[in-house]
Amino acid sequence: MRDISNDIQTAITQVQVRPIYLFEGQFISGYLRVWSGLGDFSWNSLTWIGAGSLLSISGINETRDVSANGVVVALSGIPSNLISLALSDGRQGYSGKIYLGFLDDADDLIDDPYLIFDGRLDIVSIEEQAETSSITLNYESRLIDLQRSREIRYTDEEQKRLFPGDLGLEFVASLQEQTINWGRGGGKSGGVPTYNHNKDLTDGA
Repeated sequence: MRDISNDIQTAITQVQVRPIYLFEGQFISGYLRVWSGLGDFSWNSLTWIGAGSLLSISGINETRDVSANGVVVALSGIPSNLISLALSDGRQGYSGKIYLGFLDDADDLIDDPYLIFDGRLDIVSIEEQAETSSITLNYESRLIDLQRSREIRYTDEEQKRLFPGDLGLEFVASLQEQTINWGRGGGKSGGVPTYNHNKDLTDGA
């Protein structure tokens, strides 16, 4: 089972379970932190704004193999005057995290929420209505990086970028137009040794 605390494992097995979601999204102007309950919620020395049913999170899938599964976070009921701010503040590649937590009967957290998704923003889409709008944030799992090809070139610049001060490829560029003759020089063979294949191998040198 996941490396979660015994208290949370016990809470999951109870007849009545009170799970909550906490979403943290990075934007240019700062971080947006909301949770699936009502009112302000304090955790990790931060304040999370209650979104209630206005916060929707798609299913988070896990597989046995190493694969990148994304997630969709939707926020509805957002005033239209904040749409332009959301569009200009969102940047592809910005961080998005989702935590799963549990509350006890006194509305207190049962241990720290568990990080169930950590990805990067891919696409922001808007659905505008008369007075309010909905924002949908599509996040890619960080495992998507495993599917992206990475090119490394055997150049002096690339070598120094990876290993500052390394001079191992310093003369690569100057060798591009060089002509190198292998073997003994001279003769019509261009420096390549010639042999008489009809010569008797038992005939000495």
